[in-house]
Amino acid sequence: AIFTHDMRRYRRGLWQRMHDVPTLIVGPTGSGKELVARAIGLSRHIPFQSAGQRFAEDFREGVFALNLSALSSTLIESELFGHRRGAFTGAVGDRPGWLEVCPPLGTVFLDEIAEVDASIQVKLLRVLQTRTFQRVGDTQERRFQGKIVAATNRDLAAEMAAGRFRPDLYYRLCADVIETPSLAAILRDAPGELPALLRFLAARIAGEAEAEALAVAAERWIRERLGPGYPWPGNVRELEQCIRNVMVRGTYHPPRAEPATPRAGLADAFLAGSLTADELVRGYCTLVYAQTGSYLETARRLALDRRTVTAKVDRELLARLRDVTASERGRRKPTDGSAGR
Repeated sequence: AIFTHDMRRYRRGLWQRMHDVPTLIVGPTGSGKELVARAIGLSRHIPFQSAGQRFAEDFREGVFALNLSALSSTLIESELFGHRRGAFTGAVGDRPGWLEVCPPLGTVFLDEIAEVDASIQVKLLRVLQTRTFQRVGDTQERRFQGKIVAATNRDLAAEMAAGRFRPDLYYRLCADVIETPSLAAILRDAPGELPALLRFLAARIAGEAEAEALAVAAERWIRERLGPGYPWPGNVRELEQCIRNVMVRGTYHPPRAEPATPRAGLADAFLAGSLTADELVRGYCTLVYAQTGSYLETARRLALDRRTVTAKVDRELLARLRDVTASERGRRKPTDGSAGR
């Protein structure tokens, strides 16, 4: 769902030229940038035959991923370009880099591209411009035959304005830009994606046999405790950890302020437009009933039939509303020393 539209471009008329075009994937941390890169790399830009439900050619995995933020400049050079024996301390033999090992139609994935320093940016620019490179300590020109896919969670326009990222490198990378939206944006636009995403992640965590039950339990916990308006600051990565916590401990504590109250959660979901019509009616009937304590009065206020109100009141939400109300009353109750003042 995140990248279906973009992926179709790799399976149409220009597929045979896409290995010459670098791809830049931008999006917040945990939004699936590496999954998009691997999907592009594993497709090898080979057309998909819908009639036979298979690719037009066989291929083997050829995605070489490198997290640039985790390595020093020297190690990045060695890993990418390779090195000659004696090029630096510890270089005891000739070693090819990933640009050299990458086969035709293979993919080198450069994660956190905005973290590299100026010297590496210059060398990457040369690879993109000429499709050639040199091993560290060597003068022989070698040819890169694969595709470059880069990713970042930074605002590259701001990085260029601050002088930390070369504009010419950006303009070489931006021929094909894919944006991975945040999980909150995905669920705001398509609330129905949550059950399918939970099912997929639950299968990866607990296996197919336990996936359905775990997904249902996680979805119930999320709707009851976090509410539809929860922003998911950690995106899909946070959702996966939420599922793990629900499986192991039966609960999850977000790395933020206390979860929204039931009223605040409903209000956030209403403003975000992420509630279905039935969820909206159930939530509003429950809120009004929590105030009135009467089905008849609730039906009168909402201009609904009493049977409808009775059927729509959510017992679990009602219990949580009453817990919050009791807690608020307890906090407002005067102490013995202040009662007589």
